[in-house]
Amino acid sequence: MMNKHQQSGMTTLLITSMLLIVALLFSLASYKNLFYQIKRTQNEVLARQAHWAAEGGLECGFAEYQKNKNNFTGFDECNTTELELTLTSVTSTEFKLESKIINLLPFKKITKTIELGGGGVISTLETSASVELKGSQHFVPNSTEDTNSNDEYLCKTITSGGVVSFEYTSGNDDHFLTTDSSTSSHAGGPLAAVGFNCASDYRSNLFDVNHPPSYGTTSVKGKDIVENATLDIFKSIFGKDISEYSQVMTEIESDSKGIIIGKDTSERTSGGWVKNCNTLIKNSYAAGKRRIWVHGSCALDGNPFGSAIESSADNSVQLIFFNGLVLMEAVSHINGLIYQYVSDSFNVRNGWIDLFDNPTLIGVIPGGFQEHNVTAGEYDKSVINVRGSVYIDGGIGIDAPNKIVNIDGSIIPSYNKGKSSKYIDSLSWQQGSWHDF
Repeated sequence: MMNKHQQSGMTTLLITSMLLIVALLFSLASYKNLFYQIKRTQNEVLARQAHWAAEGGLECGFAEYQKNKNNFTGFDECNTTELELTLTSVTSTEFKLESKIINLLPFKKITKTIELGGGGVISTLETSASVELKGSQHFVPNSTEDTNSNDEYLCKTITSGGVVSFEYTSGNDDHFLTTDSSTSSHAGGPLAAVGFNCASDYRSNLFDVNHPPSYGTTSVKGKDIVENATLDIFKSIFGKDISEYSQVMTEIESDSKGIIIGKDTSERTSGGWVKNCNTLIKNSYAAGKRRIWVHGSCALDGNPFGSAIESSADNSVQLIFFNGLVLMEAVSHINGLIYQYVSDSFNVRNGWIDLFDNPTLIGVIPGGFQEHNVTAGEYDKSVINVRGSVYIDGGIGIDAPNKIVNIDGSIIPSYNKGKSSKYIDSLSWQQGSWHDF
C-alpha cells in the first residue's frame, strides 16, 4: 500500500501540473490576444496611412483643378496606380471631388465638395429684379448641358426674380427673340450665326400681337425665360455673401488688371454718380485694366471697351457696378461680365434726378426718357436703363430685388461662359462636406 508521504507527493505533483497547465493556457490566451492586438494595430496604421493618402489626394486634386479649371481635362498630375481622383458636377457652382486609394494600401474613399465662386451666370441675363423689354432684342441663350429626348437643348435666356414683360413702342420689327440655329437666318448673335438648337418650348418670341414683327405669328414666352426665381447672384458669381463684398473689392484692387473707380466720395456727385465714369472706364481699359469695380452710379456711352465683339476671351472685362444706377446709351460692344448690385435702401428716384441735374459732371446725356418721367415716378424702381444699340458677349447679373431692369433698343446679348467667368477663380471646400466610406 502507498504510504501517506507518497499520496501527498502525488497530490502535490498533480496540483502543480494542473496549475502549470492553467498558467500555460492563460499564457497562450494572453499571447493570442497580444498577437491580435499587434495585428489590429498594424491594420490601423495601414488604414490611417490610406486615409492620409486619400486626404493628400484631395488636396492634390483641389490644387490641380484650381490651376486648370478654365481648361480642365482631368487629374493628370495627381492620379497614380494607387490613387484615383474623380470630379462630378453637383450644380453649376458645386463639384464633388472623390479620392480613392487602391492596390497597395487598404481601400479607402473620401469625398468632399468644392464650391466654385463663379461660374459667371447661368442665363444670358440673370436678375432678382423684374425685366421690362422694349425695342428689338435678339438674345443668344445659355444652351446648358440639359437636353430633351431629341437632343435639343433646354436653353436659358432670362432668369428673373420677378416677371418678364414686353411692351411695344414704335418700331417696325419690335420683339424679343431667343436666337438659336433655327432662327439664325433672321437674327444671329454678336458672333454671327448660332450653332446649337434649343427645344421648341425653350425658345421665346415676345411681341405685341397688334404689331407683329416680320419673324413669327404667335407671341410665345418659352421655358427659357424663368420668372419668380429665388436668386443670390453675387454669391453664385463670387462665392461670397454680399456682406463680404469688401473682400472681393480688395482682391480686384490688388490685381494688376484691376481698378476701383469712385471709391472716394469726392469722385461722386451728391446723388452718387461717378464723375465722368465713361471716360474713366475708357482710359482704364486702354491702360490694360480688365477688372473694373465702379463704386456708385455710372453712365456710359460710345465704345469704352473697343468697337468689336472678339472671338477669344483674352480681353474680356469684369465690370462691376456696386450700389448704384447704370445708364448705357448705345454702348457699342462689351466682351465679358456685367454685374450690378443695388441695395434695398437706395433712393432710385433721387438717383435718376441727379443724372439730369449734373449732366456736365456725369458726362453722358440721357436719351429716350426725360426728367419729367422721373419726377412723375415712372422710374422709381428702375435700376438700369440700356438704350440704343448694344452687343454683349458674356453675361449680365443684377442683384436688385423688387426693382426693374429696363432694356430698350436694339440689344443683342449672348451667353459666353468663358468670358463671363474669366476672372472668377474663387475655389473653396464646402464646410461639413467630408464623407468617409
